[in-house]
Amino acid sequence: MARRSKHHPYILLTLAILVGALGTSIRFAAISHSPLHNAKTISFTATVKSDPVVGRKRVVGSHLRGGSTTFLATLDHGAIDGKEYSLHLPVRISSTKSVNFLPGTHISGSGTVFATSERRVAALISTRSTLVQIGSTDPINAISGEIRRSFKASALTIGGASGALIPGLVLGDTSLEKAQFVEDMRRSGLTHLTAVSGENFAIIAAFILWALAFFVRSMRIRILITASILIAFIFLVRPSPSVMRASVMTAVLLVGKIKGERGSALPALGLAIGLLVLLDPFQAIDPGFALSVSATAGILIASDPIALYLSRFIGQSKIVEMLAIPIAATLFCTPLIMAISGQLSLVSLPANLLASEVVAPITIIGFIAALASPIIPGLSHLLLLLCKPFSAWIVFIAHALGSLPVLKVPKSFLGAAIALIAIILIIRKLWKLIAIITITVVAVHFGISMGWPGSNWLYVNCDVGQGDGAVINLGGGSAIVIDVGPDPVAMDSCLSALHIKTIALLVLTHYHADHVNGLSGAMHGREVESVWVTNNPEPALEFAQIRELLQSHLLTVVHQGQKSEFNSQLGKVKILVLWPRIEVEKLPSLPGDGSGINNSSIALLISIGKFSIYTSGDTEPPAQQAITESGLIHMVDLMKVSHHGSAYQYTPLLDLLRPKVAIISVGAGNTYGHPAQATIAALEQRGVRVLRTDLDGAIALDQDLRISTQKRKWWDISWG
Repeated sequence: MARRSKHHPYILLTLAILVGALGTSIRFAAISHSPLHNAKTISFTATVKSDPVVGRKRVVGSHLRGGSTTFLATLDHGAIDGKEYSLHLPVRISSTKSVNFLPGTHISGSGTVFATSERRVAALISTRSTLVQIGSTDPINAISGEIRRSFKASALTIGGASGALIPGLVLGDTSLEKAQFVEDMRRSGLTHLTAVSGENFAIIAAFILWALAFFVRSMRIRILITASILIAFIFLVRPSPSVMRASVMTAVLLVGKIKGERGSALPALGLAIGLLVLLDPFQAIDPGFALSVSATAGILIASDPIALYLSRFIGQSKIVEMLAIPIAATLFCTPLIMAISGQLSLVSLPANLLASEVVAPITIIGFIAALASPIIPGLSHLLLLLCKPFSAWIVFIAHALGSLPVLKVPKSFLGAAIALIAIILIIRKLWKLIAIITITVVAVHFGISMGWPGSNWLYVNCDVGQGDGAVINLGGGSAIVIDVGPDPVAMDSCLSALHIKTIALLVLTHYHADHVNGLSGAMHGREVESVWVTNNPEPALEFAQIRELLQSHLLTVVHQGQKSEFNSQLGKVKILVLWPRIEVEKLPSLPGDGSGINNSSIALLISIGKFSIYTSGDTEPPAQQAITESGLIHMVDLMKVSHHGSAYQYTPLLDLLRPKVAIISVGAGNTYGHPAQATIAALEQRGVRVLRTDLDGAIALDQDLRISTQKRKWWDISWG
């Protein structure tokens, strides 16, 4: 009997692994061998499974793509490439048109079938046609949908990031949250507050249990009523995988709280993990699932010992509990965060401590406001006004702490190993060793980082991915910025590293998104004194966005032959506009995503003392030939190679410029074949030193052509 009980846990663990693997294999086999596997087109009927979400605008190639509306659905029937099938397959549907179907709605439509990396669905169906509702949803989804709609409308009247946060935190509706706010929340370690999490379920459960205590004496009945309300709450916030995780983990924590024994809660956690993986095997490969389990396990295992340790120094039990829970959760989640994201916010713990006290009132008051919104909208609005100061506090914390650097490590198990070693050293209280390692790492890091960009840097090509973003130093925190890349965060990070506070001149060579979409990041906390733009206001979507961001600035359209001067720490900066001419040129087109727009790029010849620079956006050979024949150019020290080093280069221009150094601004692993080997060969044959941001990172030069790069090694640890 003793031997049997000794091996019993291992037998259960083995069975759990086998059952989980079997379930996952069956689901994978069903998806991978479905009729959609080699399909091209489909006409279908389906049942909607999630709320449609409008994707955020993103840069694809040179263009800013408006977000399509996507949602999960289950196919019921399909005519695939002309053949009829009865189906029951999970898919994601993407529509270029706006749709507002509720979960449970039956629809029909047609579209193109694409393979997808989203492993829980069989395919992505992209449709440009109108999706037709052929059946309404069930009463539960209809009621919850009306509550969500009216609550979102009430939150809109509150306005700002603080108003947008409330629907996300209370009901998981993040559609009002702006990209910059989401980024601030991520960098400050508060991402879990932008949507419904286990904490929300725990708060609602605790509130209901407390309220029921005034009316119901039996704890068992109170728990049953609370469980019933929480089930209804699941439908209100939508039973997505993350919500199901949150609800199950909350149930585990409640079991531990009610029983008052860690020993009974841990088996409950194991049972919950098993049930969730059996119901949805794809949870096992979901990082969010691993983080939920780790946080819950941390609270169950480590919060009491941490609280006991902290109580030696802090007398207030409330403060001790408030500190112990986030510390325990953070401790267990940190290795996973380091492995998944490659970064760690060192302000995460203080940010969560500062925000924790207002999460409960937002959740409780917001929950009541949501229930009241379709019946008594005035009361809902009043309650949301009460919530606003609390949500504004979270927004303030995120904005203040989100601007601070985060610790970056490679996205691999190395990051997890570093975190585990640090945690073990802390647990073992090896403070001297911790101090020695910390001082060494800090000294090495700052020793390396102090070398870039150097005290006398003149020109920096930022590492903005597949795009362009360059900075010319005028001294005193002022600079000329030429293009701002596709990513606001990357451009803001580069300018912050260079301590740029004022943009004396902003040059937007043309309106392709990989050159202008980072404008909001460049303007973040900085004054822009003057702006130069091209004469071609295309593409229209990007041009409209730039006009909106720069509505309070005068946009100067420049043309060939214009000159300008700026003062710098090295003397006069002289700028000559080489291109475009006054009128938009009708030049021959080459393959690609917009020769007409590329050939409208602003080309400049810049002289700073004895140092000279040539830069020309994305100009192609026809425009480059016209520049070569203009008689305006001469030899330069530095050439920023046009169009990310594409094959479209006019080699006589290289012979006339004869640069000593050429920089190619290009994204690692891009799908365009940039830079072209022929372009690199043409430069190297002329004795030009070629640098490229995909290999060298951000690149800095001084007036003596001394080069400093931010090339990342596999072991590199940095701030950003």
